[in-house]
Amino acid sequence: MQMSVEKLSDAVTRVILSGALDIKGAAEVELPFSTVTAKNERVVVDVAEVDYVASIGLRLLVGAARTVTRRGGRLVLCNATPNVTRVLETSGLSGLLPNFPSLQLAVAAASQPATA
Repeated sequence: MQMSVEKLSDAVTRVILSGALDIKGAAEVELPFSTVTAKNERVVVDVAEVDYVASIGLRLLVGAARTVTRRGGRLVLCNATPNVTRVLETSGLSGLLPNFPSLQLAVAAASQPATA
């Protein structure tokens, strides 16, 4: 699992993940991912190159979303593959981890005020 971070504006940070978000992948990015989400209130997680998400990967994403939301921010996903989308929908997490089909839509959503 690889991770890169890009500041899109003063307000929005993009995290790009690629690889498998399984037990090994989640362990590789857990600390840097948690650090980014702890320091930013508007986060777009680009998962276009994530080909697999295990339950531990979902736990990492959910924990980050809750951390950001508690501070009044928003964490959204973008560009999820059909496999990742299916996992989010099947697990019932698509409401907590909304996915947008483009970076532009995700940035617009992340920039909106948090909903309760």
